[in-house]
Amino acid sequence: MKRAVIYARYSTDLQNDKSVEDQFSLCRDFAARLGADVVKQFSDRAKSGASMFGRPGLADMMTAAERGDFEILITESTDRVSRDIADLAHVHKVLKFRNIEMQCVNGGLMDTVQIGMYGIVGQMQREEGARKVKRGMTGVVRSGRNAGGKAYGYRPVTGRKGELEIVEHEANVVRRVFDMYVAGISPRSIASTLNHDAVPAPRGKQWNASTIHGNDRRGNGILRNPLYVGKLVWNRVQMVKDPSTGKRVSRANDEDKVETIDAPHLRIVDEELFQAARDRLAARGGSHAHHAPRNKRLLSGLLKCGACGGGLATVGSDRSGPRVMCSTYRESHSCSNYGKYYVEKIERDVVDRLQRIFADTSYIDAYVEEYRAESKRIATDRRSNRGAKESALENVQRQIERVIEQVSKGTIEEEDVLAILPGLKAKRAALRTELDAEHPPANVIEIKPRAVTKFKEDLESLAKILEDRAAEPTLAMGTAFREVVSGVIVHPRIPGEPYSYEIKGLLAGIAGPELSAVLLVAEEGFEPPTQGLPPHQTQA
Repeated sequence: MKRAVIYARYSTDLQNDKSVEDQFSLCRDFAARLGADVVKQFSDRAKSGASMFGRPGLADMMTAAERGDFEILITESTDRVSRDIADLAHVHKVLKFRNIEMQCVNGGLMDTVQIGMYGIVGQMQREEGARKVKRGMTGVVRSGRNAGGKAYGYRPVTGRKGELEIVEHEANVVRRVFDMYVAGISPRSIASTLNHDAVPAPRGKQWNASTIHGNDRRGNGILRNPLYVGKLVWNRVQMVKDPSTGKRVSRANDEDKVETIDAPHLRIVDEELFQAARDRLAARGGSHAHHAPRNKRLLSGLLKCGACGGGLATVGSDRSGPRVMCSTYRESHSCSNYGKYYVEKIERDVVDRLQRIFADTSYIDAYVEEYRAESKRIATDRRSNRGAKESALENVQRQIERVIEQVSKGTIEEEDVLAILPGLKAKRAALRTELDAEHPPANVIEIKPRAVTKFKEDLESLAKILEDRAAEPTLAMGTAFREVVSGVIVHPRIPGEPYSYEIKGLLAGIAGPELSAVLLVAEEGFEPPTQGLPPHQTQA
């Protein structure tokens, strides 16, 4: 008797969660007719079929296929596996290579021709569905209603879908922002003032300059939003999925695809004030600002503020070279770290410290031992924690199924269902989110000697390049450096004091997970990290 597994999926939270159980039941009956033994069931709940990414059930099924755990995959139809032609063909190709049949309740044994036909139909249905949704949203906008999205200063009108009304206290903040900007105050200063006055931010904990300034092509940001002058603008951007990552990426649409509808009842600022702000934005920026060349340094994107965790951004240069400071402080003054740091000094010091560490085998040995011990501890904790959450999720799912079973039998009142079911579903969703966010348990990874040797060589080359301030590291060197160094946390300091910072992820590129950190003080010594103890710092 051949071993079989079942795969089931449904698309959104708006669909019935019991859909997966219905698919399992249907597929088990089909397996019985085939004379196959179902050894495992895989599923993805509320997951789109447009991409293979973000679907742990499908990933687990493909891993089981690689291990040779089954000979038949049974699913209700091909679109449960994927609604993308290329993804469906890839899954079928992998299964065929491993002599695994793909059997569908609605279609039987799938061959290459059928996969091609069903793949085209599935993708066409998905794309047609998206076009119908977009067409419906266009109608909503043309009727003067909001097609979706939140805008500061407005709230939905209860019981009237798509309609907005002005929130007066937020509208006063919007007018204040426009008045201050037109008066010559910069977005950073405006953000700082609003944070100082404890004005609640549209999203997050604080106002930032980007919240006010925004992006011209996308029309976001307080100063660029035409809704404040009574114009509903829709379809400025479209969301597309990156096939290499499965993530949605926004892209600005051409002007002829943008819908603009007058909505005078939503006007917060007058046309003259809005245009004055637009004129000042154009005078201070312009299209050339988006294409200005930027020098990418060795530590670009890796420098973090030790006080707030924000990034460090360039703030100009003097005779000693370019300087960086906390971007959170610079944008909104909501961080206490106002210090400025010479980035070249940090670069040279980081490379010098790494050279010393990799030149001394005793340091490598110490890191290896700490890494192995920490890897085992973290793996054990992850397995234990994940197991508890998976058990809790199974328990909640059983409770939901019992409630649904009582509903079908008529042994529970509707008001009791409404009191019990939402809480259980919310708990289930929270547990799933936590499990999806966790990294899967991993085995301990051994140090790679060749990677260590190669990184030593790259460090020597980097050190020579950094001696010449006009030179830049090659792409290959920069890539190798970033595979080993995942971040440099710069701690606050009083002017005149030595720099103090941590190098994070020292073993990431030569061993695996990011587990180590070295706390350094410029022009002072350092010690290998001891996991579980506070990091050592030598005072100048």
